[in-house]
Amino acid sequence: MEQLKFRLKQLEPPEPITIMNSPEEAAAAAHQPTDTISISGVIKEGTRIPFFIIKNDPLYQRPMYEKHWHSTYSGGRWSYMPTRIQYALHRLFTTYDIGLSSQYDFQQNVGIQFPLFQNKTDLDLYIIAFQTEITAVYTKGNQVVITGTPKHAGVQVATIKTGNLHPSDLKKVLLIQLATPQGDELDYSYVSYVAPDFWSQQIRKRKEREE
Repeated sequence: MEQLKFRLKQLEPPEPITIMNSPEEAAAAAHQPTDTISISGVIKEGTRIPFFIIKNDPLYQRPMYEKHWHSTYSGGRWSYMPTRIQYALHRLFTTYDIGLSSQYDFQQNVGIQFPLFQNKTDLDLYIIAFQTEITAVYTKGNQVVITGTPKHAGVQVATIKTGNLHPSDLKKVLLIQLATPQGDELDYSYVSYVAPDFWSQQIRKRKEREE
């Protein structure tokens, strides 16, 4: 009985409530950039920056349910239904390689694995796009626009260098938008800006603590 109670706790909120946004999305929303422009404006007026495809599976079929999302797997670490619905609502995801545990959870939640590169002086921002073939990346202010061709299947993981991003407001998050080349939004994601030398700064701080 106690095991069943624990599994139930891992599956749903303790009381029947309506959840509009996850705590992470709500926190990001509080720091949205205020000087955003249209997607077509970013494409026209922004800077086109390089991107690198590190995973490309055009035949990938996004599963409706993964076995490791079950409440009996790893103590129900990824079984919480609001989280499962939150991820299912999106086809665009963004992350950094700045925390082993958080990256493990991120990849398990997204449902795919991809290589990570801890570049000490040139940090990567990872972009995961389902059912889209990425064609270009543009940036202006706190916006990053990824253009792509919608597909029925497939997944791509791309990286861009944070050194190529120049946010106009470091106190605000970055608005990452997935769109068609014509400027129609397909999905969006919010992520904080992390400087290119993140890892070298971590190494420096650790050495200072050890001295």
